[in-house]
Amino acid sequence: MPPSHRRRRPAEDEEPEEDARPRRRQNRNGSDDELDESGDGMDDNPNQDANNQLAKKLVRYAISCEYSRTPIRRDGIKERVLGNQGRSFRKVFELAQKQLRDVWGMELRELPVREKMSLQEKRQAMKSGSQVKTGSGAYILTSTLPEPYRSASILKPSKVPSEEDESTYAAFYTLVVSLIWLSAGELSEQKLRRYLMRLNADQNVSNEKTDVTMKKMEKHGYVIKKVERPPLGQDGDQMITWHVGPRAKEEIGLDGVMGMVREVYGDWDQDLEKKLRSSLGLKAGPVVAEPSGDAREASSDGDGAEDE
Repeated sequence: MPPSHRRRRPAEDEEPEEDARPRRRQNRNGSDDELDESGDGMDDNPNQDANNQLAKKLVRYAISCEYSRTPIRRDGIKERVLGNQGRSFRKVFELAQKQLRDVWGMELRELPVREKMSLQEKRQAMKSGSQVKTGSGAYILTSTLPEPYRSASILKPSKVPSEEDESTYAAFYTLVVSLIWLSAGELSEQKLRRYLMRLNADQNVSNEKTDVTMKKMEKHGYVIKKVERPPLGQDGDQMITWHVGPRAKEEIGLDGVMGMVREVYGDWDQDLEKKLRSSLGLKAGPVVAEPSGDAREASSDGDGAEDE
């Protein structure tokens, strides 16, 4: 082979190598750009998985709190669930709500803010000029099941401490809350004791003292006990009044009070409906027929919820 041909071969071989180098560099740069673009998605997936795990943890925490009727507070969620992921509260909360609704038939609902009851508290609030809080930062679990699935034959009381004790407790606090609500939201200690005496519940409720049960209702947020003492230097007895607690407003509500009254009276007519609504400060509404059977549990679907 002539020498000229032998000299061309290395030159021809070098040209593709020189052309390939920048081409490989361009491909490498292009792949880096693709990794950068896809990197955001890859970063989102671990974050999404982490949020899902935190949401499941929040669901477990909420159920454990509700089991003992302990308010699920925002600070508790940040401390016991989120840890150093406090900025993810809203996203984790929304994911937990979806899991609660889709799987458990429940949802977290924020408790109302505690109202200023005494004249002194109202005056202090006016003097301070503080802004009215829109949320309490505390939540409870409420059912999202359709009304037909909320009957006593389906939603039975907890077996801890016992089914009988739990049902008695629920009946008692519903009764006391109804009496307070029917008394314009404030019931004196003397009147409450008088009502309980008529029901033979002034000393004991099931297997515990009535005072112990009332303190438990305070702790759980069904009632609020207000004690007003006479001013310093003045003689007089302290005045004790009972008010509806935040949990009762959310868990029982006006519709629950109306349902219980209709259940107690049995025979229902237009006159009783007017008296009931007048006692609760509600406008006149349609007459609710007397419920029967399991349908009585669903008799609380009146218009009281709109007045919450």
